[in-house]
Amino acid sequence: MAETRLSDLGRNREVKVNIKKVNQKDSIGRRSLLGVTAAALSAGALGSVRALGQTREQVEKGKGNRSASNPGPKNKALQSLNPNSYMPPSTDRGVIEPIWYSFDLVHRRIQDGGWTSQITTKEFPSSQDIAGVTMRLTAGSYRELHWHSANEWAYMLYGNARVTVFEPNGKIFIGDVSEGDLWFFPTAHPHSIQGLGPDGCEFLLAFDQGNFSEYNTFLLSGMVAHMPSKVLSQNFNILEAQLSVLPESGLYIFPGTVPGPLEDDRKAVGGPAVASELDYTFKMKSMKPTVETAGGSLRVVDSKNFPPSKTVAAGLFSMRPGALRERTYAPRYAPRLKTVWHHLCHWRSPRISAALRKQ
Repeated sequence: MAETRLSDLGRNREVKVNIKKVNQKDSIGRRSLLGVTAAALSAGALGSVRALGQTREQVEKGKGNRSASNPGPKNKALQSLNPNSYMPPSTDRGVIEPIWYSFDLVHRRIQDGGWTSQITTKEFPSSQDIAGVTMRLTAGSYRELHWHSANEWAYMLYGNARVTVFEPNGKIFIGDVSEGDLWFFPTAHPHSIQGLGPDGCEFLLAFDQGNFSEYNTFLLSGMVAHMPSKVLSQNFNILEAQLSVLPESGLYIFPGTVPGPLEDDRKAVGGPAVASELDYTFKMKSMKPTVETAGGSLRVVDSKNFPPSKTVAAGLFSMRPGALRERTYAPRYAPRLKTVWHHLCHWRSPRISAALRKQ
């Protein structure tokens, strides 16, 4: 047996691998080759944690000489947003995964009536439990009636909207929301959203599944497009000839006309007899602050004051310039913020930022 040593460079460690002697005319066997490769990979894995580490002395020396210099191409705009990633403080240890991702970096799906963009675990690996969507609807336009397997939490960023949600027991909730309001739609509850005047709306959606896709929801138009006309006619008691106007595929977002007063819509579907006992919306921005200090205020909304929201709790922070949110973590769960949606973070002004955690 011949002995070959693979040095684990930088960690003063050696891995010894025995390789069977091979005749010059023979090739190395598959098992021998895999054995050497596996041993080398194991050596790297065992020392990976230490390899990622850095000491304060190393960082300070690197900043003091040319070790930290970067003469190659740079994206100064991104560097300015991530100063402590580009030039980490001496207290850093290991590699910190990105804790924010911008909606401005992802594709926007634009249709007549509005647009949408989404961030999932695919784009933002740190967010394993939450997927996010921003959506814009012009006045009168709809996000058509749909349902999905994830719970939906929303924060109104701009404008006004009317939301409708159907409960499994046949009850219906219809309500209006404005900037700073929330809604929560439980899984498998069909719902729709319509932009109101004067300029429609824009909102942030959060789903409690990191790999959830807004583009794979169950659409009402998509469902009826794949059902035989005879079945639809019998089910809804409508003549087959009248079904010819139905779309042949899912609409997703489409334009409409601005509706009348809220009470008119509620009466049109049956009034109090079909009205839900639950209110699926909440006026977060206008609520009394849960905590208020010289540095700003905090409003907390969870299932205690917003009963429908069983799986998502939210904190709305308003911070004055120079204020600091005290260092904190959730000891009962993973010691990290589940996700901070950069779209809402305005650290340089007393604007609002919102952070979502799994409750």
